[in-house]
Amino acid sequence: MGSRIENVIRTAVHTFATKPNGSLVNTNINHNLNALRQLLNEICPNEDLGLSRNSGQPRFPLNLFTSRTAPVSYMEIFENQTVSIGVFILKEGACIPLHDHVGMHGILKVLYGTVNVQSYSPVDLPAQTNSHSMRQSQYIKARRFPVSCISEKDSPAMLSPSDHNLHTIGTVGGSASFLDILAPPYDPDGTCGKIRDCYYYADVGEGGPCNSEIRLLKRTSCPSSFWCDSLAYGGPNIKHLHQEFH
Repeated sequence: MGSRIENVIRTAVHTFATKPNGSLVNTNINHNLNALRQLLNEICPNEDLGLSRNSGQPRFPLNLFTSRTAPVSYMEIFENQTVSIGVFILKEGACIPLHDHVGMHGILKVLYGTVNVQSYSPVDLPAQTNSHSMRQSQYIKARRFPVSCISEKDSPAMLSPSDHNLHTIGTVGGSASFLDILAPPYDPDGTCGKIRDCYYYADVGEGGPCNSEIRLLKRTSCPSSFWCDSLAYGGPNIKHLHQEFH
């Protein structure tokens, strides 16, 4: 039996494997997602990922995190053409700006601390979920949902190509970290055959008459206050999975 993080990787690859035409190999997506969410609920940040606590705050061994200057750090665990899996670590007061996940499924499991997630679902499908259309459009309409406050005690949050596909994530009352799964991964250069870039947005107002839920989002550049550096994975050995699934 493999480690818990190995089981997460195997289940994620199995869940989101696709045929040449882009459709999922495993059609019972809800069953597979429930199994994956249960595995994520069992993840131990220290044993499974190399994350440890210091006075209730997330840190890496040797205090690597607390000595860094970037507001957000990313620890890549695994990535192939099917999924990307990693951990984001946000310093107190940090926020990942409003951004999209065109054509992707996503799962977010908080490991330490608490985050506020403000999510939006694009309107006028399917054009808004098409990568080419998103690259050409400077504005999109989206339905804004109430802010979700998510802690390590909560089950994973999810997004799909059509639901909650845009979001912003900010810390609450201190630093926080979360495990992030995206399927398929971002591919800004189209290396795998289809460009999937990350676009940032600003909420610029109501997108319909007398309807504050429908918002107009304007594509913008990445805010100068946000940048991300990288940290090395320190959990159980998973090198064999990189060979197996590539």
